[in-house]
Amino acid sequence: MIDLRRLAHPLVRAAREVRRRLEVGPITHETVPVRPSTETAGDGGFDGERAFGLLRAQCEMGPRAPGTDGHARTRQWMIEQLAPLVDGLVVQRWRQKIGRGPGAGQALEMTNVLALVHGAAGAAEQAPDVMLSAHWDTRPVADQDPDPARRALPVPGANDGASGVAVVLEAARALRARRPPRPVALALWDGEDLGEYYYGSRAYAAALRRGTVPWRPRRGVLLDMVGKRNLRCTTEMHSIRLAPRLWEQVLASADALGLGAHFGARRQAITDDHVFLNRAGIPTVLLIDYAYPQWHTTADTVDQCDASSLQVAGDVVLHLIHTSPP
Repeated sequence: MIDLRRLAHPLVRAAREVRRRLEVGPITHETVPVRPSTETAGDGGFDGERAFGLLRAQCEMGPRAPGTDGHARTRQWMIEQLAPLVDGLVVQRWRQKIGRGPGAGQALEMTNVLALVHGAAGAAEQAPDVMLSAHWDTRPVADQDPDPARRALPVPGANDGASGVAVVLEAARALRARRPPRPVALALWDGEDLGEYYYGSRAYAAALRRGTVPWRPRRGVLLDMVGKRNLRCTTEMHSIRLAPRLWEQVLASADALGLGAHFGARRQAITDDHVFLNRAGIPTVLLIDYAYPQWHTTADTVDQCDASSLQVAGDVVLHLIHTSPP
């Protein structure tokens, strides 16, 4: 659990920010043309090595904090990755004022990327069942680095950022190859790791309240920091409290695949984008291995990650999508 006596710890600061009202300005939605590829998408299985290549590709674009060149390149790259694989693609944009923390005083352009994969019935059923999501930005400062001289440097974000995106993108390919029984939504959140935190999911929740989001899923799985070696997901207490049935379904999928040993790590309440999705009425669980010493340091690099961990996360979420009832 969070030690509330350590008031300077980022998790505690983030928990405090959750209680503050966030100002979200006008949000626009731009439909992006999809171009289904004529090439085979494979057999519908998740490929951890392919996902690892997607993780590496993000890191090769450099740090991906809003306002950086790497951020702009990655945004376009993600859209290009999804366009051949999905049946609907929408870019959600807004300008975000940063009130405090890293980036304070700036107004930054932010972008959520939203996508839809039709189910086996095709376009006839539009309401998505599960939404797979991850944040795609990286932290602009390595404020947890053990070397004080490096704390103003940006975080590379191999695990904290790129790993979740890699699983979502590879899942999109697998779902195109083997259609799910019901539609699946995909979401890549911006602005999770600076300022008051979680801007992307908060903007999405605001758009839901305004009735402007193109798809409203029934439930969701958030993937964050699922790439470290020897993945063992935290027993995340917000997920258990807010989406208990879905949490049990995730564990059942892991057990059915013989992957239960990758779950059941220490119990901890972690504030992340899923908290705001739950508040918006979408029961959502968080898959995360928070026992990661490289978190928010300059050592969060590709060599700390492993394709087998991405394989575990991908296999579990695809099994959930294909087998668990809403």
